[in-house]
Amino acid sequence: MKRPSSGNPVLGADIGATNARFAIAEAGSAAARILFQRTYATADHPGLGSAVRAFLAEAKATHGNALAPGRAAIAVAGPVEGDSARLPNRPDWQIDRRALKKSLGIDIVLLNDFRALAYGVLQGSPADWIELQPGRPVPQANMALVGAGTGLGVSALIWDGERHQPIATEAGHIAFAPQDDLQLALLRHLRERHGRVSTERVVSGKGIPAIYEFLRLQDPADPSPQLKDAAAITALALADPASTAARALDLFIACYGAFAGDIALAFLARGGLYVCGGIAAKLAPRFVQRDFIAAFGAKGRHDSLATSIPVRLVNNEKLGLLGAIHAASVSPW
Repeated sequence: MKRPSSGNPVLGADIGATNARFAIAEAGSAAARILFQRTYATADHPGLGSAVRAFLAEAKATHGNALAPGRAAIAVAGPVEGDSARLPNRPDWQIDRRALKKSLGIDIVLLNDFRALAYGVLQGSPADWIELQPGRPVPQANMALVGAGTGLGVSALIWDGERHQPIATEAGHIAFAPQDDLQLALLRHLRERHGRVSTERVVSGKGIPAIYEFLRLQDPADPSPQLKDAAAITALALADPASTAARALDLFIACYGAFAGDIALAFLARGGLYVCGGIAAKLAPRFVQRDFIAAFGAKGRHDSLATSIPVRLVNNEKLGLLGAIHAASVSPW
């Protein structure tokens, strides 16, 4: 990794489909000393430019010009292609780096949110995660990240012989791979509605209501309430372990664990697999139960390899923002 530079404050942003997190930090601070931060609902703004301007206006109203950033790194929950980026789960937010730079008068770099999160893992510490499986970590080995939130993100830290290089992927859109008859029936149910079924259709915030609906339809006499909100379903699941909602959460976690194990094998992540995203952070006590790790390790001829990989649940939801701050601090870009 390049060394952080010193100088003017920098702006870091972590833009998801639901929340837009912003922070101004001291460039070159080893611990990413944050000077001012805010989180906005993306639904409250017509685009990224509006949200950034609101944040900078609030920072100026509080601190005057002392925190005016000279450059920014903006992490977005979607693919970055040259000077543009798009959020698949927030299609009304079209992002153009050059237009944003001209509008704000700030040097800007765009990066995928899970690439920023990978930077954050490199800057993080054991206080930022919970160990789900100790494994047998190999120094200077690849690492991988998976994270379900509004969508499903995946990135990796590839060891190049000298340092870990963060890479972005769109592996959340890999086709869903059922592991048993119930999951196969779920695939058929979703395929009737959507055609191709990506893993994100199942392992994400929108996947939980989809699984719940599927299970309710399996039994026409099921008295369960019609719920379409993931938070409501998970709340019911935790309150009533015998409910259809609880079975939906069980199925979700089994699919999540199996996918995380596949990603760990794909990148040979002997350095660790990090489970990120808001869902795991909010449901950490449920993920600590053994069914997630059981699904993670069920890899047939590679069971022993999968069980040797450390698995850590990231419970610091600001790690992506810290990674963006680091990306804004490194010089040159």
